[in-house]
Amino acid sequence: MLRSLGLVGILIVGTACGSGIAMPLAESDQASTPAAPVAQQTEAPQPAPAPRAASAPRSATATRFPYAAQPEWLPTQTNYWEGRGGAPIDYIVIHYTAISYARTLRAFSIRASDVSAHYVIRGDGHIAQIVGEADTAWHAGSAWFNRHSIGIELELDRITNPAFTPEQYYAAAVLACAISARHEIPLDRAHVVGHNEVPGSTHSDPGPTWGWPHFMYLTSLCAPPTASTVHASFVSETAFPEIATHEAARVSIVLRNTGATAWRKGTSQEARLGISNNDPRLAFLGDGWPAPDRPAVQAEDLVPPGGAATFSFGVKGTRPGTFLVPLRGVVDGAAWMDDLGIYTVITVLEKSARF
Repeated sequence: MLRSLGLVGILIVGTACGSGIAMPLAESDQASTPAAPVAQQTEAPQPAPAPRAASAPRSATATRFPYAAQPEWLPTQTNYWEGRGGAPIDYIVIHYTAISYARTLRAFSIRASDVSAHYVIRGDGHIAQIVGEADTAWHAGSAWFNRHSIGIELELDRITNPAFTPEQYYAAAVLACAISARHEIPLDRAHVVGHNEVPGSTHSDPGPTWGWPHFMYLTSLCAPPTASTVHASFVSETAFPEIATHEAARVSIVLRNTGATAWRKGTSQEARLGISNNDPRLAFLGDGWPAPDRPAVQAEDLVPPGGAATFSFGVKGTRPGTFLVPLRGVVDGAAWMDDLGIYTVITVLEKSARF
C-alpha cells in the first residue's frame, strides 16, 4: 500500500534496490514496476545547494577493458548521512534500479524517496556519482550496512535498458576495482555482495540475470595487486645454460598465476622475474635485462588468475665461473610472489676449456 505523502503529483515507485522511490508522475515516463512501501530513515543534514553538472548525452562507451572509471559528479542534496560515524568501508553492494537512469537520478534528489546510492551506471556504461564515498548513502536497507558499504546501482528498466549490457559489466568492474584500491576491500564474494545478500534484506536484486562469475572474473582483471592478491606457483624451467665466454644463451621460466589479480603487461599489474632481495651484483650476466635486478617481464599481454606466464631472459658469458641466480616473481610497487626456491645456474667456460 502506498504511504500518503501529502504531495500532489508524486508517485511512489518500487525499486529492486531501495525501499521505494518518490517520482514526479509524467505522462511520458510511467512507472515500470509495482509500487512498494517506503522505509523510514533519519533525515540527512541538508548542505547548501551546489551547482550540478549537465547530464551527459547517452552514447556508446568504448568497450576496451580495463579502462579508467570516470564518474560524472551529480551530487544529491538529500537522502544521505554526512560521514560514516567512524565505520570502515568493508563491502560493495550491487543493485539494479528497476526504473530508468534519468528517473533514478531524480529520485535520489527527492527527500520523500528515502533512498540513494553512491553510484549509478547507465546502460551504456556511463557512471554517475551521487554520494561521496566518505558519506553514507541509503541503499542497503540497513543502517549498519549502509555505514560499512558503497552502493552501486545498475540501470535495469524494461523500456530504457531491459538487460544488463557489456558496458555495464565493464564499468561496474572497473569501479569496484577503484573502490577496492581506495578502501582495501577484498574483491571476493564475501565482500562484493548483492542487495539480496545483505542480512535482513527482502530484496532480490541484482537478480538471476546478473552474471556473478563473469563480473568477478572482470574484477580480477583490474584488481589492485597486493600481498594478498599476488601469488604464483612453479610450472617449468629450461635447462641450466652452459656457455663459453663471449657467448649468450636464453633462460625461460613459466609461472602460474594463483592469485586474485591478473598480470597485465605494461601496467601496474605487470609481473616480473626479479633477483631475490633485489640484488644487482649479478647484472654483469644480463643480456638485455629490463633492470640490473629484474631479468625479465611477462611475455603475455594478459595472464588472468589460473593462467601461466613465460619469463625469458638472456645471459652472456662475461667472465668464467659458475653463477647461481636466485629468482622470484614480483609485481613491483605491490608485492613479491611466493618464494618458490627458483634459481638458474649459469656456467661460463673459457673457450679453450670446452673446445
